[in-house]
Amino acid sequence: MPSPNPLASAESSRARHRADQAVRQPHPLDDTEHGIPDPVLTAAAPTRTAIIVPVVTSLLVGAAFIAVFLAAFHAPTSHRLPLGIAASDSAAARVELAINDRDQQAMSFQRYRSADAARAAVGHDEVPAALVTDGHGHLKLLVAGAQGPSATGSVQATVTAALGRPVPVNDVVPLAPQDSRGLSIFYSCFGIVLAGYLYAVSSYQMAPRLALTARIAGTAAFSAASGVIVAAIACLGFTAIPAPFATTAIVAALLAFALAASAGLIMRACGPAGIPLASIALLILGNASSGGILPPQYLPSWLSPLAYAMPPGIAVRALRGASYFHGAHLATGLTLLTCWTVACLTAQYALDRAARHRTESAATTPPPTWATA
Repeated sequence: MPSPNPLASAESSRARHRADQAVRQPHPLDDTEHGIPDPVLTAAAPTRTAIIVPVVTSLLVGAAFIAVFLAAFHAPTSHRLPLGIAASDSAAARVELAINDRDQQAMSFQRYRSADAARAAVGHDEVPAALVTDGHGHLKLLVAGAQGPSATGSVQATVTAALGRPVPVNDVVPLAPQDSRGLSIFYSCFGIVLAGYLYAVSSYQMAPRLALTARIAGTAAFSAASGVIVAAIACLGFTAIPAPFATTAIVAALLAFALAASAGLIMRACGPAGIPLASIALLILGNASSGGILPPQYLPSWLSPLAYAMPPGIAVRALRGASYFHGAHLATGLTLLTCWTVACLTAQYALDRAARHRTESAATTPPPTWATA
């Protein structure tokens, strides 16, 4: 049998290639699609789906954002906000009765034996404010300005309305001079949440089958860089967060890792639907419930529990405690953020292992045989 001619084979291959190029008609948008593989372009969704799905998804996410933030902040009122009282039993009872007569759910009360004990409680974030009596028996309101002007103003207004007269106010935990509205911690955490979400989305879109170990390595690099950048901007650039640089960087890095791992888990479990689901769960619910704008006691009852469970709220309390309240909530925050990260990565490992087991089982299962007569 004669051996094939390599020159003839090459010429035949080039002829087939020219024929294929002739069959493929140029597309008007070819010059906008550099680097996109043909299989991806071929698998693009039909026109109707490509129009309807983005419209519906975007409207749902936008409506969720508006509904959640308006529900939380359109007319915030306190729900059992703790108020410390250091006064005689009769004076304390009159104050509690006057406040409860206006709204029984507005505040809860914590009594202290002395004004110094109440001041220490405010300074360690046990209560946001405390009513104390001075040496002449006159009432004075101690507040933690680090809770934000909205919270302290609300407490002052409630006490003044209940007592029927203004009460002198003493800010025992003032905000940093470069953070006059007390929003720097919230916006720093908001930026980390947004960056972590975008990192997870881009990572899964570019490499949906990336090995978990490689994904963890990339997420660790992203998180470490995020922590350093946030601390450099907030602590050094604007001096808006008075916590130590290292503490801010560590909390920010753990928040970034927890957010990226959480978003990655949602997308790993839900596929393409995980992108809007993660935005609703983490960007909307997580940031709205973080307590960065108002304390959790001002949130609706269905939203306030998330402030103590989701990464944004955990990080906000940790940074605020490290900045103003002698490290209150810092150790708990670091522990919870670490647990969030480990739990999400463990769940991703379990999903990957289950998928690998199903694939191996399908590969080793022999095809069915049919009995023939």
